[in-house]
Amino acid sequence: MSSLKTTASATSKAKPKSKGWVPDQHGAWVMVTVPVVLGVFLAGPRWIHLPLTIAWYAGYFAFFALSWWLRARGKRRTAYVPALATYGASCAVATMVVVWRLPSVLMWAGVFGVLMPIAVYEAYRRRPRSLLSGLSTVLASTAMVPLASFVVGESLSPRLLTITALIALYFCGTIFYVKSLIRERNNLRFRWVSVGFHAVSTVVVLLLVGWGLCHWGAVLVFSALTLRAWLMPWLGKRRGKPWTPKFVGMTEGISTLAVVAASLF
Repeated sequence: MSSLKTTASATSKAKPKSKGWVPDQHGAWVMVTVPVVLGVFLAGPRWIHLPLTIAWYAGYFAFFALSWWLRARGKRRTAYVPALATYGASCAVATMVVVWRLPSVLMWAGVFGVLMPIAVYEAYRRRPRSLLSGLSTVLASTAMVPLASFVVGESLSPRLLTITALIALYFCGTIFYVKSLIRERNNLRFRWVSVGFHAVSTVVVLLLVGWGLCHWGAVLVFSALTLRAWLMPWLGKRRGKPWTPKFVGMTEGISTLAVVAASLF
């Protein structure tokens, strides 16, 4: 009976019901959404943000479908072709609209051209949830903050770049933090790597404050995130029961709001 359950579970994971249509990495939804929404808010909504947002979401969905297509073998790959083709075409059309409006936006292709192939390669190697894949997709997502201003002709001001840096530090830290609670919860060394990353991020924010680029509130938020990076794995170990992905996701929603609020001061 146990072996049957294991086989069924493996089959379920190998053949998701969505066939590549709906991303199953629920934590990624916040990472994908917050930067583009924040960027549009900072720039002031314009019509060009609609195709830009469509291109971004369709591109992410296409990447998700592609990652499943790369991991599949033989005839099973065909199940993911409709989603990959639909999202890929939607991304291409929306991108062409943005390029038609502002050809110089092509200079940003270098950013995504460096980051996304890393994530694609990790998917090809069947490591879609690896640290390298997560960091590359987070940095690509964070680029949407300044890009949303660039497409409407706004300059990349120090304030905008500082906000982008804060969002990037936070989401990169989240990758370490979430892994320390779930996949790497029994890896003490990884836990301290997570704490160390958050501590270094706090020092970077402190320097930004010293240079007059952000508010002291950001230091308090990142200090709290560093404490959280140590405390939550410790509590999970002490209670003898790992934190559930749902609980981790809910608490991260609060942290995200705190970081966004601190970055806007």
